[in-house]
Amino acid sequence: MKGAVFDVDGTILNSMGAWFDATYKFFDEQGIVMDAEQINEFKEMPLEESIPKIKNDNDLNMTVEEIFAWFLKYVGTQYELHIPAKKGVCEYIKRLHERGVKIALATSGYKDMCEKAFKRLGIWDYIGACAFSSEVGVNKSHPDVYLLAAERIGIDPEECVVFEDIVTGLRGAKIGGFKTVAVADDSNEGQRGEMREIADMYINDFTELLNANGLDNL
Repeated sequence: MKGAVFDVDGTILNSMGAWFDATYKFFDEQGIVMDAEQINEFKEMPLEESIPKIKNDNDLNMTVEEIFAWFLKYVGTQYELHIPAKKGVCEYIKRLHERGVKIALATSGYKDMCEKAFKRLGIWDYIGACAFSSEVGVNKSHPDVYLLAAERIGIDPEECVVFEDIVTGLRGAKIGGFKTVAVADDSNEGQRGEMREIADMYINDFTELLNANGLDNL
């Protein structure tokens, strides 16, 4: 492994709950009744996809820009002050950096939020490049965001490992020619069997990769 491409939400950060909380709160404020299964539909969508759908499906008297700003403000505070890292991931990223592995982010999130959270956690300086779904115009079922991340750190996909917590992302990365590590998260509990089938490796947390063999096997 010469390059490591990390998803952020649910992979590096234990942040999926913050997005679910924001969605529930927004729906409650707008008087929208939506069950957990319907909310779960939005979890793998970037805001650029989910917000227009939320607005159109519920005929909201708000602009897309106003809804977008509401979510960024609500969730942004959580990133800056509270959201923790997944177990073992900060030490793992540090170890990769020390071994000369180039590290990139491939995320549907937003640079400002990532930077604030990662600076608080002490890992921002290890990140060599970032790529965002909003830049490539397609979601993670396509390999584009992973390919852009690999390009920005100058490593071929075949020599990169993608770390992801969603099925669509794992599939997209495999299409792009990457090796993949599936990362367990509370939000993907019902998909873990499928994740194990798709990925080259499955981990419950990053402490499993912190021994020498774990590093070398990737």
